[in-house]
Amino acid sequence: MVPLRGRPRACSGACSAGFATLAAVVALACLNEADDTAGTEFQESSADDVMYGVSHNMSKDGIREAQLQADSMLMWNDSTHTWVMGMTLFVFDDQGGRRATITADRGRFDMSTNELMAVGNAMLTIPGQDREIRTEVLNFSQESDRVWSDVPVVMREGGCEIEGDRLESDISFDQVKLWGTRERDCPER
Repeated sequence: MVPLRGRPRACSGACSAGFATLAAVVALACLNEADDTAGTEFQESSADDVMYGVSHNMSKDGIREAQLQADSMLMWNDSTHTWVMGMTLFVFDDQGGRRATITADRGRFDMSTNELMAVGNAMLTIPGQDREIRTEVLNFSQESDRVWSDVPVVMREGGCEIEGDRLESDISFDQVKLWGTRERDCPER
């Protein structure tokens, strides 16, 4: 370390901008400490635009099926994909009641297809079924009426936890399927 000589100097506008840029780069790099392939774009580029306090409705045939809310959204001019940070997706039934909620640290959202990949501490709660599903990556596709995960999941239902290798469901959550299941922490039946 080289000692400073003389009086300390105040940081000029250029210096402040440099610190702000450095802080933004460090923050984006920290977002992707996990080895998931979904987050590698953060390290390779910086966003062209950032929005805060985002709310986006997804409808099909004039009926709102879902609403995406996020703390912030990172967008690139040459892509239909955006990254949302601190995200919550509310899934609705035909009468507008809440069918399910998906939360995650961040998500990769395709604005042209309304597909979402929730990444990091993803949790799906289905209040009408007293069901909660946790995983690291959870996908939602409005177009194909599908929710799925190809990585290990833990489902809590009726006081029982079940581990699975992967998950697939329709958006109505009437047909939730788990593969490679193992029960844990289940009361005697």
